Amino acid sequence: MASTHIHPTQSRAFEPVRALPARPARRLVLAREIARYLGALSLFVVGAIHAQQYYDAYFSVVPTVGTLFLLNFVGAGMLGVVLIAPVRRLGRNVGDLILVLASLGAIGIALGSLVSLLISEYTPFFGFMESGYRLAVVLSLVFDALTTVFLGVFVLAPARARQHPDPSTAPAHTRRDQFVATSRGADPAGSGRHPRSAATAASSASPAAMPRIHPGRARR
Repeated sequence: MASTHIHPTQSRAFEPVRALPARPARRLVLAREIARYLGALSLFVVGAIHAQQYYDAYFSVVPTVGTLFLLNFVGAGMLGVVLIAPVRRLGRNVGDLILVLASLGAIGIALGSLVSLLISEYTPFFGFMESGYRLAVVLSLVFDALTTVFLGVFVLAPARARQHPDPSTAPAHTRRDQFVATSRGADPAGSGRHPRSAATAASSASPAAMPRIHPGRARR
């Protein structure tokens, strides 16, 4: 009888590691930062308009309303500085909290100015009533609205950012676990599909993965 000796070759199928899918979180973070700086810029303009009206348009002599103009200028300037300051150096969580609080304060100033101007156009506001939509009034209304929109986006954006976490901001051990799970064929997303199933089937059907048969000499 002729016997054969089968020498199986140990072949390992090296597969490229599946790259993590791109997340919209980075774009969201960038949009949020742009909204913060644009909101701060709009707030500075609001404060500048009220300062100009207080000093040059003689609103300083108007009771109550003049004081509100001065407070608007001071508050807008202080909160605007906070919004552009590098407060995250105090810590990520502390910095974000400070920025959110400053944004809410700025939105309060802008909305208060906008509502007060609209009221004063139709009825006396603390004894003062506007006479038409002057340029200063129109500019104040526009930048009040822009401040509210931009900083509103900045405040509300984190809720969506938590739904789409950025893999690059994950802890090192989490990224390492995802890398190992992906390279071993695990499904980190939990979708129930095995990402290496197709590649494994292909490698098993490949001639390189089949054992080589070497006919030996016949023995009696």
